[in-house]
Amino acid sequence: MHMFVKSRLVAIFTLAASTSAFAVTPSLFGSCDSDGECSAIFNRSLPEVKALCGERTASVAWVKDSRALLLQCVSSATDQEDNVNYLINGRDVVGLNYGRYVKISFLQQNPATSVPDKFGSVPVCTPANVEKLHTSAFVLLDKRPGESGASDCYDVTYLSTSSDGVRLDTNAGTVRATDRAHFSGRVSNRTRQRVERLIQLFQTWHDPKPN
Repeated sequence: MHMFVKSRLVAIFTLAASTSAFAVTPSLFGSCDSDGECSAIFNRSLPEVKALCGERTASVAWVKDSRALLLQCVSSATDQEDNVNYLINGRDVVGLNYGRYVKISFLQQNPATSVPDKFGSVPVCTPANVEKLHTSAFVLLDKRPGESGASDCYDVTYLSTSSDGVRLDTNAGTVRATDRAHFSGRVSNRTRQRVERLIQLFQTWHDPKPN
């Protein structure tokens, strides 16, 4: 793969590819792209980051005019298999024990993309479902073994929110909340408090509402 193309793909699959920047502060820096998909990275030295994420990088993603937030503790590994995610939907905090963030707009343009990781370029298991992309708040990629012993691939998973809660779909169907391969179960009060402290930092930096 040409180095320029590879570098562009790496940027898209991190929280750094954006076009409209917010002010850089000691706590956060981030920006929004022309499609309204936004992201910010927290300063790793913040005690609030260490309390929730340890030595991992903490980041937050959101979409303009949406209340939902995706808070990530990002693994240092290139493939980010060990990410821990929290989807904040109003007062609800839903834990997800998998997932690599990718911009919806990128998958809309490249539904059958390959993903750069430590083993090179890994394909998606099946092309992204464009209809599901349109109804998703966020999309996470889930690395898993391919069918019948084939090489690893990335499964596209779709997160949507409503007043009824959070829904997780794959191309194969809806994932139950009891599925511990995806959902981490009830978020403890301590973890919820740590998530809320980071969100308060984000809101102070950005706006009372993510828009």
